[in-house]
Amino acid sequence: MNDLSSMVYRLIGEIILKRFFILFFIFILISCSPAPSVWGIAVTPTSHPKITLIPPSETAIPTEIFLTPTSLPTVKPTSTLTNTPLPTATSTIIPTPSKADIERVIVISYDGLRPDAIDLAPMPNLIELRENGAQAPLTARTIDYPATLPSHASMLSGWCMEDTGIIYNKFYQFMGYSKGVDIFDLAHQANMQTIMIVSKDKMRQLAEPETTDVFEIAYGEPAIQRAVLAQLEEDFDLMFIHFAGPDNRGHKWGWMSYEYFQVLREGDAVLGEIIKTLKEKNMFDSTMFIITSDHGGHDRNHIGLIAEDYRITWIAYGPGVKPIEITRQLYTFDTAATVAYALGLPLQPDWAGIPVYEIFW
Repeated sequence: MNDLSSMVYRLIGEIILKRFFILFFIFILISCSPAPSVWGIAVTPTSHPKITLIPPSETAIPTEIFLTPTSLPTVKPTSTLTNTPLPTATSTIIPTPSKADIERVIVISYDGLRPDAIDLAPMPNLIELRENGAQAPLTARTIDYPATLPSHASMLSGWCMEDTGIIYNKFYQFMGYSKGVDIFDLAHQANMQTIMIVSKDKMRQLAEPETTDVFEIAYGEPAIQRAVLAQLEEDFDLMFIHFAGPDNRGHKWGWMSYEYFQVLREGDAVLGEIIKTLKEKNMFDSTMFIITSDHGGHDRNHIGLIAEDYRITWIAYGPGVKPIEITRQLYTFDTAATVAYALGLPLQPDWAGIPVYEIFW
Protein backbone atom coordinates (compact mmCIF):
# COMPACT_ATOMS: atom_id res chain seq x y z
CA MET A 1 0.00 0.00 0.00
CA ASN A 2 2.87 2.32 0.86
CA ASP A 3 4.58 1.54 -2.46
CA LEU A 4 1.34 2.33 -4.33
CA SER A 5 0.98 5.65 -2.50
CA SER A 6 4.57 6.54 -3.26
CA MET A 7 4.05 5.81 -6.94
CA VAL A 8 0.90 7.96 -7.02
CA TYR A 9 2.64 10.89 -5.29
CA ARG A 10 5.67 10.54 -7.58
CA LEU A 11 3.42 10.53 -10.66
CA ILE A 12 1.53 13.62 -9.46
CA GLY A 13 4.83 15.37 -8.74
CA GLU A 14 6.12 14.63 -12.23
CA ILE A 15 2.92 16.00 -13.81
CA ILE A 16 3.12 19.21 -11.75
CA LEU A 17 6.81 19.63 -12.59
CA LYS A 18 6.19 19.17 -16.32
CA ARG A 19 3.37 21.74 -16.28
CA PHE A 20 5.59 24.17 -14.39
CA PHE A 21 8.31 23.90 -17.06
CA ILE A 22 5.71 24.35 -19.84
CA LEU A 23 4.28 27.49 -18.21
CA PHE A 24 7.78 28.81 -17.53
CA PHE A 25 8.71 28.31 -21.21
CA ILE A 26 5.54 30.14 -22.33
CA PHE A 27 6.32 33.01 -19.93
CA ILE A 28 9.84 33.33 -21.39
CA LEU A 29 8.43 33.47 -24.93
CA ILE A 30 5.95 36.20 -23.97
CA SER A 31 8.60 38.20 -22.16
CA CYS A 32 10.96 38.10 -25.13
CA SER A 33 8.30 38.93 -27.73
CA PRO A 34 7.70 42.51 -28.99
CA ALA A 35 4.29 42.59 -27.29
CA PRO A 36 4.65 44.20 -23.86
CA SER A 37 1.40 42.82 -22.48
CA VAL A 38 -0.63 39.64 -22.70
CA TRP A 39 -3.78 41.79 -22.80
CA GLY A 40 -3.09 43.12 -26.25
CA ILE A 41 -0.45 44.39 -28.60
CA ALA A 42 0.74 47.88 -27.77
CA VAL A 43 1.37 49.79 -30.94
CA THR A 44 2.35 53.25 -31.94
CA PRO A 45 -0.59 54.97 -33.64
CA THR A 46 -0.61 54.54 -37.36
CA SER A 47 0.50 57.45 -39.47
CA HIS A 48 -2.09 59.97 -40.58
CA PRO A 49 -1.76 62.83 -43.05
CA LYS A 50 -2.59 65.31 -40.29
CA ILE A 51 0.14 64.08 -37.94
CA THR A 52 3.44 65.94 -37.83
CA LEU A 53 6.41 64.83 -35.76
CA ILE A 54 8.49 67.68 -34.34
CA PRO A 55 11.98 66.45 -33.31
CA PRO A 56 13.87 68.14 -30.48
CA SER A 57 16.29 70.87 -31.45
CA GLU A 58 19.98 70.01 -31.28
CA THR A 59 20.70 73.39 -29.71
CA ALA A 60 17.68 73.41 -27.44
CA ILE A 61 17.41 72.81 -23.73
CA PRO A 62 19.03 69.45 -22.86
CA THR A 63 16.53 66.72 -22.09
CA GLU A 64 18.60 65.57 -19.14
CA ILE A 65 20.96 67.34 -16.79
CA PHE A 66 23.51 65.81 -14.50
CA LEU A 67 23.49 68.26 -11.62
CA THR A 68 22.10 66.81 -8.42
CA PRO A 69 22.46 69.48 -5.73
CA THR A 70 21.75 68.58 -2.15
CA SER A 71 19.71 71.73 -1.68
CA LEU A 72 17.74 73.93 -4.03
CA PRO A 73 19.49 77.19 -4.91
CA THR A 74 17.68 80.48 -4.99
CA VAL A 75 16.53 80.69 -8.58
CA LYS A 76 15.68 83.78 -10.54
CA PRO A 77 14.19 82.19 -13.66
CA THR A 78 15.22 83.47 -17.05
CA SER A 79 14.04 82.28 -20.40
CA THR A 80 16.49 79.66 -21.62
CA LEU A 81 14.54 79.60 -24.85
CA THR A 82 15.04 83.26 -25.77
CA ASN A 83 17.84 84.40 -23.42
CA THR A 84 15.60 87.20 -22.23
CA PRO A 85 13.97 87.60 -18.82
CA LEU A 86 10.60 85.96 -18.40
CA PRO A 87 7.64 88.32 -18.27
CA THR A 88 6.85 89.52 -14.78
CA ALA A 89 3.41 90.18 -13.40
CA THR A 90 2.12 93.48 -14.69
CA SER A 91 -1.18 95.23 -14.86
CA THR A 92 -1.36 94.56 -18.61
CA ILE A 93 -3.20 91.29 -18.00
CA ILE A 94 -6.75 92.36 -17.22
CA PRO A 95 -9.53 89.96 -18.18
CA THR A 96 -12.34 91.40 -20.26
CA PRO A 97 -15.42 91.12 -18.02
CA SER A 98 -17.58 89.25 -20.51
CA LYS A 99 -17.73 85.56 -21.38
CA ALA A 100 -19.19 86.56 -24.73
CA ASP A 101 -15.77 87.89 -25.73
CA ILE A 102 -14.22 84.41 -25.68
CA GLU A 103 -13.26 83.56 -29.26
CA ARG A 104 -10.90 80.66 -28.59
CA VAL A 105 -9.80 78.36 -25.77
CA ILE A 106 -6.33 77.01 -25.07
CA VAL A 107 -6.10 74.03 -22.71
CA ILE A 108 -2.57 73.46 -21.42
CA SER A 109 -1.71 70.28 -19.52
CA TYR A 110 1.59 70.13 -17.65
CA ASP A 111 1.87 66.38 -17.19
CA GLY A 112 2.37 65.64 -13.48
CA LEU A 113 2.29 69.26 -12.28
CA ARG A 114 1.52 69.48 -8.57
CA PRO A 115 -0.18 72.78 -7.62
CA ASP A 116 2.29 73.36 -4.77
CA ALA A 117 5.20 73.19 -7.24
CA ILE A 118 4.12 76.31 -9.15
CA ASP A 119 5.48 78.75 -6.54
CA LEU A 120 8.45 76.59 -5.58
CA ALA A 121 9.78 76.27 -9.15
CA PRO A 122 8.77 79.16 -9.64
CA MET A 123 6.55 79.63 -12.72
CA PRO A 124 6.01 83.42 -12.92
CA ASN A 125 3.88 83.45 -16.08
CA LEU A 126 1.53 80.82 -14.70
CA ILE A 127 1.46 82.60 -11.33
CA GLU A 128 0.40 85.79 -13.11
CA LEU A 129 -2.51 84.03 -14.82
CA ARG A 130 -3.43 82.29 -11.58
CA GLU A 131 -3.47 85.48 -9.51
CA ASN A 132 -5.63 87.26 -12.08
CA GLY A 133 -7.95 84.37 -12.77
CA ALA A 134 -9.77 81.45 -11.12
CA GLN A 135 -7.85 78.74 -9.31
CA ALA A 136 -8.45 75.56 -7.32
CA PRO A 137 -5.18 75.09 -5.41
CA LEU A 138 -6.41 72.36 -3.06
CA THR A 139 -9.74 71.07 -4.36
CA ALA A 140 -9.09 69.84 -7.92
CA ARG A 141 -8.44 66.15 -8.38
CA THR A 142 -8.05 63.59 -11.11
CA ILE A 143 -9.76 60.23 -11.64
CA ASP A 144 -9.28 57.16 -9.44
CA TYR A 145 -6.49 55.88 -11.70
CA PRO A 146 -3.98 58.78 -11.69
CA ALA A 147 -2.21 57.94 -14.95
CA THR A 148 -1.52 60.02 -18.04
CA LEU A 149 -3.70 58.51 -20.76
CA PRO A 150 -6.85 57.66 -18.74
CA SER A 151 -6.72 61.01 -16.93
CA HIS A 152 -6.37 63.02 -20.14
CA ALA A 153 -9.22 61.06 -21.72
CA SER A 154 -11.51 62.16 -18.89
CA MET A 155 -10.13 65.71 -19.02
CA LEU A 156 -11.06 66.15 -22.69
CA SER A 157 -14.21 64.01 -22.84
CA GLY A 158 -16.14 64.92 -19.68
CA TRP A 159 -16.52 61.23 -18.89
CA CYS A 160 -15.25 58.92 -16.15
CA MET A 161 -12.54 56.42 -17.06
CA GLU A 162 -15.00 53.52 -17.22
CA ASP A 163 -17.01 55.35 -19.88
CA THR A 164 -14.13 56.55 -22.05
CA GLY A 165 -12.79 53.00 -22.32
CA ILE A 166 -9.22 54.27 -21.85
CA ILE A 167 -8.37 52.07 -18.90
CA TYR A 168 -4.70 51.46 -19.70
CA ASN A 169 -1.81 53.90 -19.82
CA LYS A 170 -0.74 52.73 -23.30
CA PHE A 171 -2.24 53.02 -26.75
CA TYR A 172 -3.77 49.63 -27.57
CA GLN A 173 -4.94 49.79 -31.18
CA PHE A 174 -7.68 47.21 -30.70
CA MET A 175 -9.38 49.38 -28.05
CA GLY A 176 -9.93 52.26 -30.46
CA TYR A 177 -10.15 55.92 -29.55
CA SER A 178 -11.69 57.50 -26.47
CA LYS A 179 -15.40 56.81 -26.53
CA GLY A 180 -18.24 59.28 -26.28
CA VAL A 181 -18.63 62.84 -27.52
CA ASP A 182 -15.58 64.87 -26.48
CA ILE A 183 -14.80 68.55 -26.95
CA PHE A 184 -12.97 67.89 -30.22
CA ASP A 185 -16.02 66.08 -31.59
CA LEU A 186 -18.21 69.04 -30.67
CA ALA A 187 -15.79 71.63 -32.08
CA HIS A 188 -15.42 69.67 -35.32
CA GLN A 189 -19.21 69.44 -35.70
CA ALA A 190 -19.38 73.23 -35.24
CA ASN A 191 -16.78 73.71 -38.02
CA MET A 192 -14.23 75.07 -35.56
CA GLN A 193 -10.48 74.90 -36.13
CA THR A 194 -8.94 72.38 -33.70
CA ILE A 195 -5.30 71.79 -32.79
CA MET A 196 -3.53 69.22 -30.61
CA ILE A 197 0.19 69.55 -29.85
CA VAL A 198 1.41 66.79 -27.54
CA SER A 199 4.71 65.32 -26.39
CA LYS A 200 3.66 61.67 -26.02
CA ASP A 201 2.54 59.76 -29.11
CA LYS A 202 0.00 57.73 -27.14
CA MET A 203 -2.08 60.92 -26.81
CA ARG A 204 -3.38 60.24 -30.33
CA GLN A 205 -5.90 57.90 -28.70
CA LEU A 206 -7.67 60.87 -27.05
CA ALA A 207 -9.42 62.06 -30.21
CA GLU A 208 -10.20 60.63 -33.62
CA PRO A 209 -7.91 61.98 -36.38
CA GLU A 210 -10.81 63.47 -38.32
CA THR A 211 -11.72 65.73 -35.38
CA THR A 212 -8.30 67.43 -35.16
CA ASP A 213 -7.31 69.72 -38.00
CA VAL A 214 -3.74 69.73 -36.70
CA PHE A 215 -2.07 67.00 -34.63
CA GLU A 216 1.64 67.33 -33.89
CA ILE A 217 3.98 65.41 -31.62
CA ALA A 218 6.72 67.65 -30.22
CA TYR A 219 9.35 66.21 -27.91
CA GLY A 220 10.74 68.70 -25.41
CA GLU A 221 9.79 72.23 -24.42
CA PRO A 222 11.67 74.00 -27.27
CA ALA A 223 9.96 71.79 -29.86
CA ILE A 224 6.59 72.49 -28.25
CA GLN A 225 7.28 76.22 -28.45
CA ARG A 226 8.15 76.02 -32.16
CA ALA A 227 5.04 73.98 -32.93
CA VAL A 228 2.66 76.18 -30.92
CA LEU A 229 3.97 79.54 -32.13
CA ALA A 230 3.72 78.35 -35.73
CA GLN A 231 0.03 77.57 -35.19
CA LEU A 232 -0.59 81.01 -33.68
CA GLU A 233 0.16 82.50 -37.11
CA GLU A 234 -3.40 81.55 -38.05
CA ASP A 235 -6.51 81.83 -35.93
CA PHE A 236 -8.11 78.78 -34.32
CA ASP A 237 -10.93 77.93 -31.91
CA LEU A 238 -9.63 75.13 -29.70
CA MET A 239 -6.02 74.21 -28.93
CA PHE A 240 -4.73 71.53 -26.57
CA ILE A 241 -1.05 71.65 -25.54
CA HIS A 242 0.64 68.88 -23.57
CA PHE A 243 4.00 69.17 -21.79
CA ALA A 244 5.47 65.77 -20.84
CA GLY A 245 8.59 67.22 -19.18
CA PRO A 246 7.37 67.34 -15.55
CA ASP A 247 6.24 63.71 -15.65
CA ASN A 248 9.45 62.54 -17.33
CA ARG A 249 11.67 64.39 -14.85
CA GLY A 250 9.50 63.26 -11.92
CA HIS A 251 9.94 59.59 -12.79
CA LYS A 252 13.68 59.96 -13.34
CA TRP A 253 14.71 62.43 -10.61
CA GLY A 254 11.68 62.63 -8.31
CA TRP A 255 8.76 64.99 -7.90
CA MET A 256 9.79 68.31 -6.28
CA SER A 257 13.43 67.70 -7.23
CA TYR A 258 15.72 70.37 -8.70
CA GLU A 259 15.40 68.79 -12.15
CA TYR A 260 11.60 68.69 -11.86
CA PHE A 261 11.50 72.39 -10.98
CA GLN A 262 13.88 73.19 -13.82
CA VAL A 263 11.62 71.72 -16.51
CA LEU A 264 8.64 73.52 -14.97
CA ARG A 265 10.47 76.81 -15.47
CA GLU A 266 11.21 75.82 -19.08
CA GLY A 267 7.54 75.05 -19.69
CA ASP A 268 6.57 78.33 -18.05
CA ALA A 269 8.92 80.19 -20.42
CA VAL A 270 7.00 78.66 -23.34
CA LEU A 271 3.77 79.91 -21.76
CA GLY A 272 5.33 83.37 -21.62
CA GLU A 273 6.10 83.23 -25.34
CA ILE A 274 2.53 82.13 -26.09
CA ILE A 275 1.15 85.09 -24.11
CA LYS A 276 3.57 87.48 -25.81
CA THR A 277 2.65 86.25 -29.30
CA LEU A 278 -1.08 86.41 -28.62
CA LYS A 279 -0.70 90.00 -27.45
CA GLU A 280 1.26 90.94 -30.55
CA LYS A 281 -1.54 89.54 -32.71
CA ASN A 282 -4.29 91.20 -30.63
CA MET A 283 -5.68 87.76 -29.73
CA PHE A 284 -4.85 87.65 -26.04
CA ASP A 285 -7.89 89.55 -24.74
CA SER A 286 -10.25 87.16 -26.54
CA THR A 287 -8.50 83.93 -25.47
CA MET A 288 -9.46 81.79 -22.51
CA PHE A 289 -6.76 79.66 -20.88
CA ILE A 290 -7.32 76.55 -18.80
CA ILE A 291 -4.04 75.31 -17.32
CA THR A 292 -4.28 71.95 -15.63
CA SER A 293 -2.55 68.60 -15.10
CA ASP A 294 -3.47 64.94 -15.30
CA HIS A 295 -2.06 63.88 -11.93
CA GLY A 296 0.46 64.88 -9.28
CA GLY A 297 3.18 62.68 -7.87
CA HIS A 298 5.59 61.95 -5.04
CA ASP A 299 9.05 60.43 -4.88
CA ARG A 300 9.34 58.93 -8.38
CA ASN A 301 5.81 57.77 -9.00
CA HIS A 302 2.12 58.71 -8.96
CA ILE A 303 0.46 55.36 -8.35
CA GLY A 304 -2.18 56.69 -5.97
CA LEU A 305 -0.61 56.16 -2.55
CA ILE A 306 -1.11 59.68 -1.21
CA ALA A 307 -3.25 62.77 -1.85
CA GLU A 308 -0.46 64.48 -3.80
CA ASP A 309 -0.85 61.83 -6.53
CA TYR A 310 -4.48 62.81 -7.11
CA ARG A 311 -4.35 66.58 -6.56
CA ILE A 312 -4.03 68.47 -9.83
CA THR A 313 -3.48 72.01 -11.02
CA TRP A 314 -6.60 73.82 -12.28
CA ILE A 315 -6.35 77.48 -13.33
CA ALA A 316 -8.64 79.45 -15.64
CA TYR A 317 -8.00 82.88 -17.08
CA GLY A 318 -9.66 84.91 -19.81
CA PRO A 319 -12.60 87.07 -20.80
CA GLY A 320 -15.29 87.05 -18.16
CA VAL A 321 -13.34 84.83 -15.73
CA LYS A 322 -13.46 85.98 -12.10
CA PRO A 323 -10.29 86.18 -9.99
CA ILE A 324 -11.55 83.72 -7.38
CA GLU A 325 -10.43 80.65 -5.46
CA ILE A 326 -12.62 77.59 -5.93
CA THR A 327 -13.16 75.85 -2.61
CA ARG A 328 -15.57 73.11 -3.67
CA GLN A 329 -14.49 69.76 -5.06
CA LEU A 330 -13.60 70.00 -8.75
CA TYR A 331 -12.82 67.05 -11.02
CA THR A 332 -10.72 66.76 -14.15
CA PHE A 333 -13.76 65.85 -16.28
CA ASP A 334 -15.24 69.26 -15.41
CA THR A 335 -12.58 70.72 -17.72
CA ALA A 336 -14.27 69.44 -20.90
CA ALA A 337 -17.65 70.75 -19.79
CA THR A 338 -16.16 74.16 -18.96
CA VAL A 339 -14.48 74.38 -22.38
CA ALA A 340 -17.75 73.50 -24.12
CA TYR A 341 -19.63 76.11 -22.09
CA ALA A 342 -17.00 78.79 -22.86
CA LEU A 343 -17.18 78.10 -26.63
CA GLY A 344 -20.98 77.86 -26.70
CA LEU A 345 -20.94 74.17 -27.60
CA PRO A 346 -23.80 71.89 -26.50
CA LEU A 347 -23.32 70.24 -23.13
CA GLN A 348 -23.82 66.49 -23.20
CA PRO A 349 -26.41 65.01 -20.81
CA ASP A 350 -24.34 61.86 -20.24
CA TRP A 351 -21.19 63.72 -19.18
CA ALA A 352 -19.96 63.21 -15.64
CA GLY A 353 -18.44 66.69 -15.71
CA ILE A 354 -20.27 69.98 -15.35
CA PRO A 355 -19.07 73.50 -16.23
CA VAL A 356 -17.41 75.43 -13.42
CA TYR A 357 -20.10 78.11 -13.72
CA GLU A 358 -18.96 80.10 -10.69
CA ILE A 359 -15.76 81.29 -12.37
CA PHE A 360 -17.66 83.40 -14.91
CA TRP A 361 -19.11 86.85 -14.34
